Amino acid sequence: MKFRLNAAIIGSTGYTGIELIRLLNFHKKVEIKYLISKNNYGKKISDYYPGLNPKNYPNLVKFSQVKWNDIDVLFLCLPSGESKKILKKIPKNIFIIDLSNDFRIKSFSKSKWVYGIADHLEDFIDYKDEKNSEINVSNPGCYATSVLSPLIPLLKKKIIQSDDIIIDSKSGISGAGKKIVSDNLFSEINNTVRPYKIANHKHISEIEACLSKFCKKKINISFTPQVIPINRGILSNIYVKLNKGRNLNSIRKLFDNSNYNFLKILKLNQVPSINDVVGTNYCFFNVFKDRIRDRIIIISVIDNLVKGAAGQAIQNMNLKYGFSENEGLIFNPIFP
Repeated sequence: MKFRLNAAIIGSTGYTGIELIRLLNFHKKVEIKYLISKNNYGKKISDYYPGLNPKNYPNLVKFSQVKWNDIDVLFLCLPSGESKKILKKIPKNIFIIDLSNDFRIKSFSKSKWVYGIADHLEDFIDYKDEKNSEINVSNPGCYATSVLSPLIPLLKKKIIQSDDIIIDSKSGISGAGKKIVSDNLFSEINNTVRPYKIANHKHISEIEACLSKFCKKKINISFTPQVIPINRGILSNIYVKLNKGRNLNSIRKLFDNSNYNFLKILKLNQVPSINDVVGTNYCFFNVFKDRIRDRIIIISVIDNLVKGAAGQAIQNMNLKYGFSENEGLIFNPIFP
């Protein structure tokens, strides 16, 4: 008999929850047992998303209706602050992947949480060690994923300097979730680019905490997020300085000799585009020489709902259970 997991999703009618349902449909070793919703229980998921109708998904249920003995892995797709409220009600033998901001900073201290930057997870945890059997995963934020995925190897190998890192990121509107906010209305966001939470975004702290781990000193960054009028996708421009004796060839050689499944450096001078990754779990990036001496520009693109959320969560699940890392995650981009 093949090993299969029973999964539950809390917050299953939000953008991330729906994306998890869509992706898990392609996973050969997972069955969705529960779709949990605070307000929409008793209905079918196809009542809200008719495109999911062909699959015989379970009806939406309340949290209190879950029979935990039937569950192996639980995905928490809740707004920030909500996961903490229900954590004590979840049995400790359930493997949890939380996609909110609730446990990310906590994961950098000694706790039952690991920071799940999936392409570099071996730097954070060894699942073969039995003492880590009850560790849960805090999924990184979408902006943080686009930034940390290419930066971590460069800092580990001391190819780039750790100071004076500047990040300019642009995200599709789905990154704001489904909540109704006047600033996110079509007439407000269309035909414009809007910076927000300047120097005060919640992902700054997790980016700094992660970079500090690899540099073994406190790192501060400059980060400006912006919303652009597209549904999904993130493009991050990252400005860093090379260490003495390093150049673009040092970076290309590092990644050409690596075996990442989802982190890919593009061909020389090829400019990454959000269209390259929409609907996929890839992070595509490339490096370019700046006009300022020893400074380079890294351009990174991801799909915020896949690599920045649901896809990375599944990648983390695959790594936890020893599945193929790309199980259920091989998709061509949606284009145009």
